[in-house]
Formats: sequence, structure tokens, C-alpha cells
Amino acid sequence: MLSDEDVQTNSYAKRTGNVLEKSDLFGDDCDEINLENEDTPPSKLRLHSSTDNETNTPAVINSIEDHDQYINNHESNHYAQISPEPVPTNFRVQIREFEKRGDGMTAYIVYKVETEVNGVVGYTKQHYETWRRFSDFLGLHGKIVEKYLVKGIVIPQPPEKSISALTKTKTNSDPAMSREVGIQRARQLERYISRLIQHPRMRNDCDVRDFLTIESDLPKAVQTAALSSFGVKKIFKNFQVVFSKMAFHMEEGDRWFEQVQSQVDELDEALRKLYAVAETLVASRRDMATSGEQLGKALSMLAACEESTSLSRALSALTDVTEHVSTAWGKQADIDNAKFSEAIYEYIMLISALKDVFAERVRAWQQWQDAQQTLARKRDQKTKIDLSTGGRNEKSDQLKVEIEETVQKMDQLEQHFGELSKAIREEVTRFDSERKHDMKKMLIEYMESMITTHTEMLQLWENFEPQANNIQV
Repeated sequence: MLSDEDVQTNSYAKRTGNVLEKSDLFGDDCDEINLENEDTPPSKLRLHSSTDNETNTPAVINSIEDHDQYINNHESNHYAQISPEPVPTNFRVQIREFEKRGDGMTAYIVYKVETEVNGVVGYTKQHYETWRRFSDFLGLHGKIVEKYLVKGIVIPQPPEKSISALTKTKTNSDPAMSREVGIQRARQLERYISRLIQHPRMRNDCDVRDFLTIESDLPKAVQTAALSSFGVKKIFKNFQVVFSKMAFHMEEGDRWFEQVQSQVDELDEALRKLYAVAETLVASRRDMATSGEQLGKALSMLAACEESTSLSRALSALTDVTEHVSTAWGKQADIDNAKFSEAIYEYIMLISALKDVFAERVRAWQQWQDAQQTLARKRDQKTKIDLSTGGRNEKSDQLKVEIEETVQKMDQLEQHFGELSKAIREEVTRFDSERKHDMKKMLIEYMESMITTHTEMLQLWENFEPQANNIQV
């Protein structure tokens, strides 16, 4: 843990020390943490938990229950979490159904968003059901980013647009292809909206509430278009950031932020490597499932032409074992993808969101420095005018007013920088206090699924052993 002296080692940290001591944006005290410290207080390590809910409901064409029936469904407690406070059990969002509407290039998928809520301000009923398009989720995200990113809030990111998913939905007439897209995206969207409502600031947001409660269709989210004004503004803003960094390079003087950003970069790199390996693992398991099916067919053909009754019977039994093992590998591949690979990717996206607030802090510092330079330039202009005219004049008085306005603006920017820095510290605390618990849960679920799969395979081979021993030679 860094000392107060370490926190204020540079000039701007000293100047904002009085700001950091003020009440923060959320009304909580600022807790400094070391990401390597294992002694995080238990009060910061509370994790949302919910009762396991497995379903045996038969599959229907527009439901993803059939996809999850062989996966231990722990509802939303496998989602990455940011808030240190546990999610209330009476505020839960699920997406369990979807349907394709329209044909051809006008086709799209809508998702049924079911919300269970009680005791949360602004919600008058306990159950809501709404149908939302993928673009509605992206539109909501755009509104949240505009309101909360400048305040240093880490905003979960929705699934990205996919050309592959767009093609399967609009140009493919095979229902299975659209259903594949719907299953995966419904799972990702449920994770996104569940993480969103976990944050104490965004839980009561009016846009989030409208998204979950208004049954009618929402206005079309134009920000989601590829060449929308929102997208153009984002591109222009990125160019502004690049040029600002060239003009005002921020030498990080706060050791806490320097250490955290270094550790976040290392974590990001490690998770990206792990994600690449996890994707390869999923692909390999699916290849094993496909190869097992082919092996089963070949063994079946061999058993059919075998003259020895005992050997033919053993080959037929081996065919059944191979097919069951192939099915088990296919299920394990789906579990690895849903609970391991996608969970890793969620954290990669969360780290990206964390880097966004770091960049926002740099932008706030650059605006403060720009105001300081503007103030110095106006003061220099006023001094030259006063010396050249030998006294005050109209232009000098105008500069005096502008100087006073610039000083006021500079003070506001300084205060904003201090408050933003403190808010980011709290967001890092939330992120770090849940990261280890989420990683532990992910690894335990992965281990349990592997034990279940291998136990099933072991039982299959043990049952086959007597058949092999009964082959007469």
C-alpha cells in the first residue's frame, strides 16, 4: 500500500491534495490498495451468490435452455463483477428466449429481457418483460458512456458487432445458423446487462430503468450505425486525444496510478494470451468430438462385416462408447466456451473499460494544462499592453475579465481532475476486490466440469472392459 507521501510526489498531485480529501462522487472514503496485496479486508470481498437453478424443460426453437441443460447453470454469479457490494437477490435480469423477425436483409433477432426486482427505487413492479434488439443494447451503452465515463466510472462493454453474425442472420435461411447466433449473443447480452445493474451508480439510472421496464419498442438507436454521427464523433475524439498527447505529454507523478496502470497492462497481456489458448482448446475439443463421430461410423461398418460374433459384439459396443465419448467432448467444448473462454474475454473487455477511465483522466489533466497555458498567455498579453500604453485601456480591461474567467475555469478543471482521480481509485478498488473471486469461481467451475466429463468417460470405458475380455480368439 502506498503512503500519502507517495500519492503526492508531483506538482499536480500536491495541488489536488485538498480536492482528494473532499467527499467523493459516491460519498465513500477513498481506499488505496495494492493489487498484489492478499490481505484485502473481508468487507471488500463480498461476492454475489445465488441458488443454483437447473432446468429440465424441453427445448423449443426460440429458447436457449436446451443449450444450457447440460451446463450447471449458476445464473448470474459467474459474471465478472465490478461493484464491491453484492448484487441484491431481488434485482436480476435474464435473457432466456429470442426470436427472429423479418426476412432477408430486413431480418433481425429480438431478445426477451426478464427482470425480477423488488425494493429498488424507480421500479413499481416486481417483474418486467421486454423485447429488445441488439441495437437497443448498443444504444443504451452509448448513453451510459456519455454520462458516466467523464466521471471515472468503469462501464462494462456489450458484445461487439460481428460481420459473421450479421451474415448468418440476414443472408442465411437456415434456422440453425440464426439460432446459433441468438444463443451466443443472448448469453453475452445477459452478462452485459447484469454487470451493468451491479454498479450502484448505474443501477438506478433512468435510461437503464426505461430499457428494462418500457414494454414498447425503444426509439431506433442511430448511434449504432457504422457511419453514424456518434461513430464519427468518436473517431474525431480519438484523433484529438492523439494530438493532445503529442502537445501535452503527461509524466505520471502519482506512484499509485503508475503502479496500477503497469499491473493492468501486465494482466491484460496475460489474459489475452490465456484467451488465445482457451479458444484453441475449445476448437481442439470440437475436433475431438468430430473425429470421435467419424471413428464410431468406421467401427460400426467394421462390426457389420465381422464374421466372429464375439468380436462383432465388442466392436458394436466400442462404437457406442466412442459415440458417447464424442458427445461428452462436444458438451465439454460448449462448457469451456461458455464458462471459461467467454469469461476470460469478459475480463479483457473490463480491463479495456478500465483503461478508458485512465485515458479520461489523462484527458482531464491535458485540459487543465491547456487552461494553465491559456492563463499564462493572457497574462503575458496584458502585461505587454499595459507596458506599451503606460496604463489601463479597454483591451487591457477585457483581458483582465478573460483572465478572471480563465482562472475560474482552471480551478474547476483542477477540482474535476482531483475528483476524477479519486473516483478512479474507487473503481480500481471495486475491480480488484472482485477479480480474484471471479477468477477462483471460473477455475473451480472449469475443474468441476472436467471432473464430471472424465468421470463419465471413465464409466463408459469400465463398462466396455467386459465386452473386450469376452472376445474369443
